[in-house]
Amino acid sequence: MFASSIRKKLTALLLAVTVIPIIISMLISNNYIKNKVTEQSIHENQKLLSLGKNNVISYMNAVNETSLDVYNSINAPNSLYALIERAQSPNVNVNAFEEKNNMQIFTHMLNIYQSNKGIHQLYLEMGKERRLSYLLARGMFRSDIGLESEWREEDRSNPRPFLEATHTSRRYELDWSRWVKEESVITLHRPVIRTPSDEVIGYLSMDVKMTELNKICKQLTLDEREKLYIIDRNKQIICAGNDEQEGELDLPWVQEVVSSSSENGVIRRVDGSFSGIVIYDTLSANYMDWIVVKQLPYSYLYESANAVSAINTTILAIFVTIVVIASVLLSYQFTKPIKRLIGHINQVQVGNFDISVPVQGKDEIGILARRFNTMIQTIRDLINREYRLEIANKTNQLKAMQAQINPHFLYNALQSIGTLALHYKAPKVYSLISAIARMMRYNMNTSEAIVPFSVELNHAKAYLELQQQRFNDQLSVDYEIDSAALPILVPKMLLQPLIENYFKHGYEGAEGRGEIRISADTKNGDWLTIKVEDNGSGMDSERLQELQRMLQRSSGGLIEEQSHIGISNVWMRLKLYYNDEAEMSIGSEPNGGFRVMLRIPLRYELEGQA
Repeated sequence: MFASSIRKKLTALLLAVTVIPIIISMLISNNYIKNKVTEQSIHENQKLLSLGKNNVISYMNAVNETSLDVYNSINAPNSLYALIERAQSPNVNVNAFEEKNNMQIFTHMLNIYQSNKGIHQLYLEMGKERRLSYLLARGMFRSDIGLESEWREEDRSNPRPFLEATHTSRRYELDWSRWVKEESVITLHRPVIRTPSDEVIGYLSMDVKMTELNKICKQLTLDEREKLYIIDRNKQIICAGNDEQEGELDLPWVQEVVSSSSENGVIRRVDGSFSGIVIYDTLSANYMDWIVVKQLPYSYLYESANAVSAINTTILAIFVTIVVIASVLLSYQFTKPIKRLIGHINQVQVGNFDISVPVQGKDEIGILARRFNTMIQTIRDLINREYRLEIANKTNQLKAMQAQINPHFLYNALQSIGTLALHYKAPKVYSLISAIARMMRYNMNTSEAIVPFSVELNHAKAYLELQQQRFNDQLSVDYEIDSAALPILVPKMLLQPLIENYFKHGYEGAEGRGEIRISADTKNGDWLTIKVEDNGSGMDSERLQELQRMLQRSSGGLIEEQSHIGISNVWMRLKLYYNDEAEMSIGSEPNGGFRVMLRIPLRYELEGQA
C-alpha cells in the first residue's frame, strides 16, 4: 500500500509538472491566436469595405451624373430641359409638339443612353394635361401621348432623386411588343425640376444593369464562406457578393445594422442562427442611402487557429502517453526496492529475524537496506547472547530506532525526488523540495538548541520560499540584515513562529499584495534587535492591548494564550534563556500591518547551553 501510494503520487506529480503547464499554454495561445485573427480580420475587411465603398460611390456618382445630362445646355432653346419645360406649358399643342420634337428628344435620350454602357433602358415623362411618354432601349425608341404615369402617386411631387433596389426591369406600357429583354437592374428615378424652384415638370427613370455593381461586390469577398451584401435602409438587397438575390434581406443582425446611427462599425453575434462578426459601412449621397455589410462566421475566421489547436492536441496526447509510460516505469523502479524492504520489515515485525535484504544499489534505499541488514544481524547476535529480559529491552530499542528512520527516510526521499525533478528540468520543483528538506533537517536536529542567527535566518528563508510558491507573486519578502548579527548565537526557532503568525492571522484577511520585512542589527553594540513586520490585516486596539498585557505577565499566563501561540512560545523561550533581560514588543497600525520586535542582550554567553 505504501509503495503503491508513492507510485501514484510520483506519477501524478510528473504529470502535473509536465502536462498542466502545456495545457495552460495551449489554452492561452489558442485564445490569443483567435483574438489576434479576429482583430486582423476586422482591420483588413474594414479596409477592403472602405475601398469597395469608394468604388461603388464612384460608379453610382457616374450614373447620377449621367442622369443630370437632362440639364445640359439648360438655356439652349432645343435642349432636352427646354423641350420638357415647353411641354409643361398649358397652351402647348401636344400632338404638334410631339410631331415636331420627337427626333430631338430621341437624340437627347440617345446621348444619355450611350454615355453609360450600363444603362438598360430610359423612360421619360413630360407634359401637364396630356402626358408625353418616351422609352429608349437597345434597338428601340417609342413614344405615345396620354398614357398613365409610371411613377407612383406619392413620388410625383418629390423633387429629390432616389434609387430603387435591385429588381427585374419593368415592362413599360410603351413596350407592348415585349421588345426589351428583362434584366436585373437598379433604377435611378430623377424628377426634372424647374430651376431654381422645386416644381417637378418631368420624370426620368434610368434602369442600370447590375453587371458592374455585382463585379465590385464579388471583388470584396475572398472566400465563398464570406457573405457580402449591399442593402438600403428598407433592408432591400442591392447586390450580394456570392449570390444573385433580390428582395428583402432576412437575417438576424439586419435590423441592428439599418437602425444604427454610426457610419460604420462591427457587430459580434453568438446565437443559434449565426456565430461570427458583421462589419458594415454606409454609402450616402443625396440620391441613395445604402449600407455595405460583410458577414464572417467564426468557423471561417478560426480555421487556421483550430488547425493549430488540433495539431497541439495530438502532440499533447502523444506526450501524455509517453509521460504516463515513463512515469509508470520510473515509479516502478523507484518503489520496487521500497516494497521489497517493507516486506522484509513486516517479516521482522512478526518475529522472523532469519532474513537478509538483497542490496543492489548505492543510493539512499541501498544504504537503508544495508543498515537494515546490519540491524537484523545485531539483533540476532543480541538474541543469542542475552536473556529474554534483555531481548525484550533490545526489541524496544529496535522499535525506537524504526521510529527514527521515518523522518530520515523522508528527508532522503525528498532529496531523491528533488534530484529527479532536476533531471527532468524542473528546477523550481527541485528548489521547493530542497526547501522542505532543509526545514525537515533543521527540525530533526534536536542536538542543537542554540544556533547562529544566520542558520535561523536560512531556516526562515526556506519556509518563506515555500509560502512564496504558494501565493505566487502576491507575496514579497524584504531582508535588512546587519552582517554583524549573523554569527550571534540565538535560541532555535525564533523567526518561523513569528512569520507563521502572519499567515495564520494577517494574510488571509488582507487585500492586494502581501509584504513581510525581516531586519536585524546590532547598532547600539549591546543588543541584537530583530524585527518582523507585515502589511496584513493587523489587530484591533482592544485585542492588541490585551496581548501586550499578557506579555507583561509571567510565563504561566502565556501558556493559556492559544490564539497567538507562536508569539507566546517565542517569548517564553526568551525568558527561559535570558531571564527577564530580553524584550519583546508588538504593534499594529489602524490601517493594517503587524510588527514584532525582539531585543536580545549580547552579554549572555549561550555556547555552554548549546
